[in-house]
Amino acid sequence: MSCVYYFKFIGARAYQEKVNRKLDPNMPLAVCFQNSILDCDEHSFKDGVRPGDTVRQAKLASPLCRIIQVSDPTSNGLKHILDAFAALTPFIEPDKEGCGVFVEVPKDKLPAEILALLDGMFHIAIVTKARSKFLAKASSIWMAQKLFQSRKPAPGKKPWGHVESGANYISIDIKPGKEAVYCAGMPIALLWPLTPDMISHLYTLGFSTFKDLQQTPANRLAWQIGDWAYPVLDWVNGRDRSQVKPLYPKPSIEKTITVENPMDALTPQILEPALREVSEQLIQSGTGFKHLTITLSGAFKPVVREKKSVRPVCMFEPLKTIVSQLFEEMVSELSHEVLCRVSSVLLTFEDIDRVPVTQMSLGESNRGALGVPASLELALTGIEQKYGDSALIWGHKHSKVFKPEILRRERMLAFWDPVRFTKTQVPAS
Repeated sequence: MSCVYYFKFIGARAYQEKVNRKLDPNMPLAVCFQNSILDCDEHSFKDGVRPGDTVRQAKLASPLCRIIQVSDPTSNGLKHILDAFAALTPFIEPDKEGCGVFVEVPKDKLPAEILALLDGMFHIAIVTKARSKFLAKASSIWMAQKLFQSRKPAPGKKPWGHVESGANYISIDIKPGKEAVYCAGMPIALLWPLTPDMISHLYTLGFSTFKDLQQTPANRLAWQIGDWAYPVLDWVNGRDRSQVKPLYPKPSIEKTITVENPMDALTPQILEPALREVSEQLIQSGTGFKHLTITLSGAFKPVVREKKSVRPVCMFEPLKTIVSQLFEEMVSELSHEVLCRVSSVLLTFEDIDRVPVTQMSLGESNRGALGVPASLELALTGIEQKYGDSALIWGHKHSKVFKPEILRRERMLAFWDPVRFTKTQVPAS
């Protein structure tokens, strides 16, 4: 599963309200839902106002603070933040409660880079990067609570990951496999998907921290709280498989190539510059397309052909292979008279979706220790390590020789599944 970021913002909702209502930016402001402070700006925060306070507590801490009542406590009110994130990735999910946002971004993007896009739109951000959507949010809330109590975590390397601190943010990076270690000390009040009644019930049963739940057998916990036991144990051990939902409709990418001399230039090579741009855009956002449409236009009725892929494609060579094959088929079907009148080629890439893993060829030319393609050896060895020696048949039990059938099937797959190959040529059959 790809990494999930949870951004908990302090001051973002207050900033939005000031802009919408054209208020004095220098006056303390807090936003409340019902009788609870939802967010506060920099001035009221310095006076001692904190999210979660009652309106009375906020007024006592900052007598000049203006309190604005809102009817929507979700992060949908953070339009300025959501629009900024949308330029980076389509996978943005506003939190249903509180001023937080779930985001999936490419792995090479750092929190400081992302927050630079939001400069001036918030006061403080607490950011957690984790494989678990549940843990990303719980961690950011936990760190925010410590910050409100003036217990700001020390930056640096930790046994479970890394903490980074900036002028207006705290970033927590939880190392894969260390989730249970990191969250062991969390109070069970941070089990945010549970109802308050269920959390109270867990306290009455004697549980107070995530570690207490981690040490409880599943069958015993199921006897105490029913079917909730299994998702709860997954959450406290960092095993949350839910993904970030896209906020806006899935985008499409269009590229138009003008054809000046059809008979000389109507070859797949004229598409390559546009395909490189599309590939770079997809890779940067960690996405790929699954639906390709090519439209030939000119002094005739447009000619349209479509192709769909099982998995999202983003790498240049697989993208080039798919587009070139379809384009050459179209050109071969058209008469000489029609080809002479082609003036433009429109490429439309739709059904944009996340790329779950780094795409690579299993049939790379570099040979591994066993005399087979190195990446194929790595993949099958990994399966054995995870599921046991009997998960795959390698040939004779102790020979360490792959059966030719495995390689033969891999070569056959290359012809219908170009996503598996990042080179122009596929292995010879």
